[in-house]
Amino acid sequence: MPTDTHDLIAAIYAATLSPSDFFRILDNLDSLLFLGEDSEFDRAAGLSDAALSHIEMARSIQERIGGARTQHQKLSAIVEAVPNPSYIISRTEAVVAANAMATSKYGQAPALLKDLVAVGDVQKHLRDYLRHDNAGAAHAIAGQSDPSRKGQTSVLISRIDSEVTGGVGQMYLLSIIDFGFDEAVTELFRAAYGLTHAECQVAVLVASGLRLSDIAAEREVALDTVRSQIKTIKNKTSTRDLPALVRLLCGFSASVAGQTGRQAGDFKITGGAPMKIRRQFSLRSGRQIDFVEQGAADGKPVLMFHNLPYGVELPEAAIKQAHAEGLRIIAPFRPGMGATDYVQHADLNELLDKAADDCDELLRHRGVSSVVAVSHAAGSPFALRFASRHPERVNRLIGVAQAPGWRPEWINDLPQRQRFVVRLAKHFPQVLPVVIWSMLACLDSPYASEFVRHGCRDGRADSRAVEDQEIVDLITKGSVDALKRGVAGLCQECQVLQCNGVEEARRSPHKFHLLHGDDDRIIPVAHSLAFVDDVPGTTIDIVKGAGQLLFYSHWRHVFDAITASSRQPHMDLASQYA
Repeated sequence: MPTDTHDLIAAIYAATLSPSDFFRILDNLDSLLFLGEDSEFDRAAGLSDAALSHIEMARSIQERIGGARTQHQKLSAIVEAVPNPSYIISRTEAVVAANAMATSKYGQAPALLKDLVAVGDVQKHLRDYLRHDNAGAAHAIAGQSDPSRKGQTSVLISRIDSEVTGGVGQMYLLSIIDFGFDEAVTELFRAAYGLTHAECQVAVLVASGLRLSDIAAEREVALDTVRSQIKTIKNKTSTRDLPALVRLLCGFSASVAGQTGRQAGDFKITGGAPMKIRRQFSLRSGRQIDFVEQGAADGKPVLMFHNLPYGVELPEAAIKQAHAEGLRIIAPFRPGMGATDYVQHADLNELLDKAADDCDELLRHRGVSSVVAVSHAAGSPFALRFASRHPERVNRLIGVAQAPGWRPEWINDLPQRQRFVVRLAKHFPQVLPVVIWSMLACLDSPYASEFVRHGCRDGRADSRAVEDQEIVDLITKGSVDALKRGVAGLCQECQVLQCNGVEEARRSPHKFHLLHGDDDRIIPVAHSLAFVDDVPGTTIDIVKGAGQLLFYSHWRHVFDAITASSRQPHMDLASQYA
């Protein structure tokens, strides 16, 4: 076997090992395939049969290694789908998974049930359930009232079907149903029963477990006033006594929580808290599409085309601002990413068409007639195809950090890592899944933050951006989540990026307004300016102090573009940049 082939096979197998040495492995592969002057690897002829055979074996090893993580991913998917703070526990009382809602509200999950549930009676009931199993029937256990938080809790436990968990032992789902009456719920309750604001506040305090004397003291009114208000409340709500009133308000609160967390959730809370909800929807073809809605439930619709592979979720401050500005941001995962099903046996053009049609069907399902379409970096070809294929759906077309245009000579403008991946996709696509899997392993390891920061080291703006751990987490966790079903979707999209969309953009009735950071070292500003020149009607804003991570570090500029009613001519902006 030639020396180069032997070295390549060794490097490919090395990519299936620990991610701690990832960058050296990547550089070695890059050198073997593209940089060695005497390399035997002919890009036109491809790889030898021996190399291809070993690549298949390496992929098999990676898939088996990935299988060890699959069970944890399955458990995480189960618990994340629950619209309440929830945990998965084993029959031995170990806490094996927690959803983001639980960790956000109650902190890091403890290792054992006894530390998770502190109330003795509740612990006893839970242990009895685990011991007897109750043939899988769900069991609810009353918790404690919490007047300081204006709510009371119950614990719901149910057995998880072993077929769902993949046979990792008997597991149980434990959810904390928190009857917390936030502003959105109380406003809905008040409007539904025609209560005054004062009467609604009294009803909430009653349901929170306070005595009438405590309510009078808190509201600084006479006890007789509280009694009179309760009498009026009972009349308006048609409840006979205080227990019935408590049951009514707690049931109302629970139903709202359930509606906003389920797939069918067309239930909207006008003026409520900022929304961040993930759902799945069955398309007419039978495929599933996975999507996230953020911001204002009844706001102006924005269709977000995510980056490759991350970019579905916004920073928390951006979600709050989207709510304040009345923006409803709908971000679907593309085929093969997240829980969205692949499009089988599709070429690149068919993939773009199908992704566009998926979005159209999703908008119909969500009751949305038209949107501002926003692409985040590598999402631009998909946004363009949506605007071309469904022009009646689009009010405005915005591209962040990248335009859907590509010239082969631009490959030399890319940083080393990105250049290597693009070259693999073009010349040696068989090796690409091995490398992408290794990148994913880095992002799903203790080296994740280091991996992201290393990739941003070339640009001052992006280096500053990833000092914010929230941005790093959105990239790392978003990538792992997007690729939980495998790397095939990402590999296919790496080829989409090398398609030139200039002609399609010229024909499209909608023209891009581009936002590009002046310190972008991944996709140079010159690429977007060239697209502006190539496609009449395209406009651009050069965002000072921003890099490729503009979507995260300068999201206010994105919102300004969404809500803006007029644009400056792009030549003025380009001359300012020059």
